[in-house]
Amino acid sequence: MHAMRSRDAEKDFVEFAHPGGNLVARILVPSIGQAEAPFIREQVLARLGEAAPGRSLVLDLSQVSLVSSLGLGTFVDLRNSAEKAGLRPAVFGMNRHLADLFRLMKIERLFASVKTQQELDALVAE
Repeated sequence: MHAMRSRDAEKDFVEFAHPGGNLVARILVPSIGQAEAPFIREQVLARLGEAAPGRSLVLDLSQVSLVSSLGLGTFVDLRNSAEKAGLRPAVFGMNRHLADLFRLMKIERLFASVKTQQELDALVAE
């Protein structure tokens, strides 16, 4: 049963794209808490190898409005794993609340912050 739920989670929680050898992980749920964070972590870690070394892992948070402390920990873990894989970690599409939370928790300095679609396009085209 757990395997079935994990398979369902892949469809529901994260969508991936590979522009220019980068890995863009678009989080599809509005909140990341205890139930969502482990699935998101597992799915993104499983796909890190799809990005070319020296490129970026972009966490697209444009559909996310709420992140728990466990969710923040997941982002830090993904950032560390990305760096070990030779990828530059970045976040895109944070609303004002998430940006304030990242600043307050001093997480914003761990990621390149991509604010606009034009900045994202430039990052993945580098």
